[in-house]
Amino acid sequence: MRSLLYAGGVLAVTAVVFAACSGSSATSGFPDGADGGSGVRIPTADGGKDPGSLGPGNGTGDGGAVQTCKSDPSYYDIPGDNCDNDGDGKIDNAVVCDTGLPATGSAGDFARALGLCQVAGAHDTKWGVISATFQNGHTSTGTPGRFDEQHGILPKFGNIVRPREGSSLGVISSGTASETDGDTGPAFKDQKAGMQGGHGGDVPPGFPKASPGCGSAGAPVNDVVNVKLQIRVPANANGLAFDFDFWSGEWPEYVCTTYNDAFIAYLSSKAFNGGKADNMSFDAKNNPVSVNNGFFDRCTAGAQTGCSGTPAKTATASCPGGTSELAGTGFDDPGIYCNDTSTSGGGATGWLSSQAPVEPGEVITLEFMIWDAGDESWDSSVLLDNFRWIPGPASTGTTRPPPR
Repeated sequence: MRSLLYAGGVLAVTAVVFAACSGSSATSGFPDGADGGSGVRIPTADGGKDPGSLGPGNGTGDGGAVQTCKSDPSYYDIPGDNCDNDGDGKIDNAVVCDTGLPATGSAGDFARALGLCQVAGAHDTKWGVISATFQNGHTSTGTPGRFDEQHGILPKFGNIVRPREGSSLGVISSGTASETDGDTGPAFKDQKAGMQGGHGGDVPPGFPKASPGCGSAGAPVNDVVNVKLQIRVPANANGLAFDFDFWSGEWPEYVCTTYNDAFIAYLSSKAFNGGKADNMSFDAKNNPVSVNNGFFDRCTAGAQTGCSGTPAKTATASCPGGTSELAGTGFDDPGIYCNDTSTSGGGATGWLSSQAPVEPGEVITLEFMIWDAGDESWDSSVLLDNFRWIPGPASTGTTRPPPR
């Protein structure tokens, strides 16, 4: 048992992403139609044109006259392309399905909170969520006592942070999936009843990973929670994307220590990583998403970090994102940490967006996992929202999206 962590970085991603079934205002369009007349505009491979631009095309690659779109029930409706892609009789119908979801809803409700609105059977041709489960790890399917408190559906997170699409967002936590600790007070770093559940669980082979210069590889994991989704990809999608916001009570004392709580999005797809399942969310230096990653900048500027490590690896936090987004959450717990006064007792990355390629029409598995590393104390949470499909070629990467 012990008492906390930091980081700053950026990775540019050029592919434009589009809403799967959300109320997102993103628009779509592609130059140089090369799809044989399908109406789904495909960017050129030579990078000669911006894949985010919208232009007319006739499926021949010549940027010719606007054509009639092809409709197919196995397609998803690409927002903004003025086509009835899915053949439901409605053009560019943005479906929102996360209104009025219960805070303690099922894994299917959790998928809807993210923006995944369509359900599919195992043998359907249409796209959609085939199965959704909450479980205590990658292979561990148990749900130990108080495990249900580790996942939730919320309309907001604190005073500032709101959903990226629709009216709800999903939260998973190594503690309690709420704005505060769920028991007697707001702080996530204190050892309050129910916060340190000791639920164990397992993570995929090769995890946890160490951040460069920091300990954590091989550290025991605890309080693992996994949202496991099996999804059939639309026949006109070549990638997926989602938004997330990682929060940790390990900041500032335990930056760059063994206590390196982490979040991964573990994707299994024929088009990703040579077909081998792996994490698709990391910073520009390939660090896992933790308090040590380059995006962790919603925190107290000038605070000392890493004072409780063994040996201590102290540093001064830059925190360009400031503390405003922490207001109204258990991660805005001012106190004396690392001998500094009025330092927040936690921090966050702010909203980030990850994307990766998938194969049209395949069945993928996507697992959102978070865990305590090194012990079961001082918890971390991740917000998830705005799942969407990418119609054109997609690279793998994580970047900071524009404000909603």
